[in-house]
Amino acid sequence: MPRFHNLLTALLLPALAGCMAMPKSASDALPADAGPGATQLAQVKDDLDGLSVQTGTRLLKTDEAAPAIRGLGFSQVSTQPGKSTNEKRLMAIRAARLDAMRDLAEQVHGIRLSGESTLRDTAMRNDLLFAQVQGEIRGARTVRITPKDGDTFEVVLELDADTVAYIVRAAKGQA
Repeated sequence: MPRFHNLLTALLLPALAGCMAMPKSASDALPADAGPGATQLAQVKDDLDGLSVQTGTRLLKTDEAAPAIRGLGFSQVSTQPGKSTNEKRLMAIRAARLDAMRDLAEQVHGIRLSGESTLRDTAMRNDLLFAQVQGEIRGARTVRITPKDGDTFEVVLELDADTVAYIVRAAKGQA
């Protein structure tokens, strides 16, 4: 019987761990030693989450200054279409810039995730995850464009604190 009990415990504990209470907000999930930038960013996320289509519109909790938000994008030169190396480089920079815009859109508007898993005979047969980002980004400033390892470009874009504050005010209906 002890073997059965150990087996039962080994099987049930991971399953029940998934039922543990998760933090209700980004602010609740912050560690005790979080810096002021992380605290502000968590508050902005909580405020924007409060305006989710599923929960309905409600007023935001804070009037604190919003932090700047940075988006990071990467692209390879060798995989780009183009007749010359310089044309491929320009296309890689453009692709990395769009990737950085997508990163900003994820932070501002959120990302919709959906997944599907197939289990047969207690073995994972198929595991799919879909991500979709939809939104509009205006006022993003290019912070830097950096070549990396000869075949990759990194682009950093930023929405300054005033732009983020405007987005929050617009979400509140006060823009």
